[in-house]
Amino acid sequence: MSMSNSGMSSLGIEEGFVAAGSYLVVLGPLVLLLERKSAFVKFHALQSTLGFAVLLGFYLAVKYLNLYYISMLPGLACMFFALFMMLKAYYGEEYKLPGIGSLAYHAVYDSNDDLLAEDED
Repeated sequence: MSMSNSGMSSLGIEEGFVAAGSYLVVLGPLVLLLERKSAFVKFHALQSTLGFAVLLGFYLAVKYLNLYYISMLPGLACMFFALFMMLKAYYGEEYKLPGIGSLAYHAVYDSNDDLLAEDED
């Protein structure tokens, strides 16, 4: 899915920059807490947070199982995930990752629909 990201986020920065920046590991949860109006930015921040949580689980499993022959894989996966998703977010795409993408999409957009309905009353 693609959407225009020409608007400004509630942080006062263009949506594409904030959405892409949310894929820098620690910024995802921070952006998720601070962003008030842009569903596009919230979607990417939530997907980033969930994605890095899954990758953290992968890292811990590799470390716990002492799988030294694939020990670099979690780090490479994090780097690829962050770069790929930063590009998608910066160019205005709502690229949904398998599993967590749909979860993030429905969590953000279904809650925004409820807020919009309350505003109309």
